[in-house]
Amino acid sequence: THIGPGDEILLTEMEHHSNLVPWQLLAQEKGARLRFIPVDEEGRLDLSRLDELITPRTRLVACTMMSNVLGTIPPLRRIADAAHAVGAVFLVDGAQGVPHLPTDVKALGADFLAFSGHKMCGPTGVGVLWGRRELLEEMPPFLGGGDMILRVDWHSAEWNELPWKYEAGTPAIAEGIGLGAAVDYLRGIGMETVRAHEEAIVAYALERLEEIPGVRVYGPPAEERGGVVAFTLEEAHPHDISTLLDREGIAVRAGHHCAMPLHKKLGLGATTRASFYIYSIPSEVDRLVDALYRVKALFRRRPRP
Repeated sequence: THIGPGDEILLTEMEHHSNLVPWQLLAQEKGARLRFIPVDEEGRLDLSRLDELITPRTRLVACTMMSNVLGTIPPLRRIADAAHAVGAVFLVDGAQGVPHLPTDVKALGADFLAFSGHKMCGPTGVGVLWGRRELLEEMPPFLGGGDMILRVDWHSAEWNELPWKYEAGTPAIAEGIGLGAAVDYLRGIGMETVRAHEEAIVAYALERLEEIPGVRVYGPPAEERGGVVAFTLEEAHPHDISTLLDREGIAVRAGHHCAMPLHKKLGLGATTRASFYIYSIPSEVDRLVDALYRVKALFRRRPRP
């Protein structure tokens, strides 16, 4: 009931498909319109037109906490304040951000924040949706059954209190315990420590990758990005790069990384992405760079058709 015909949902051009396709479906169902905050040439959000993009028709603004391609960390509080100024709800996709950054939902200005367990040392099949209590109270449950009911009659039901209102059926008990252990582990390290380590290792990776002729890295400087580095190498397809690196025991990912519109905006079909975390060390960056030199040499020797 919050979004209806003619209403607007504002996203960004750097969203993962999981923070794009659901809103496409909702917009099609409700007759709403999607709008997008653009990405500039440096891989940052261009907020110069934010006041134009957020209108009295804006009902929801959804933004990633960190781009899974560019690594960009957007200025979420600024976007949240603009959304709240017109009465819109602000949702943060924290799947990439929560495992890497200190997270304070109040400081971010979030009304909702969602993240998954498997990206933060936890098991698959479990995630978290945090929401402001008044909004969760106002919303109807999205699944029926189990402990989400308080009383049931033939023609009506009364919903249980939070958080059981949204627990239809048996929850993922083992996965929840595993996620709790992962949270305890990361808290023991300290998210400020995690962030400092990632920033240092990414800065080193950017410095080393710039040494390789023909390599182009996408995204902002290390202090403005998280632990992912997407790049291309002249004359080599990202899938070929990843296959050759895999043979040397180096794991990267190649493709559109569930962000096809962003790659189209960048004029690319795919990139190779190296991902760094608390366990990454400089010598592994050196191995990556040395291997990329060998990949480059291989494609330079390859006869042209």
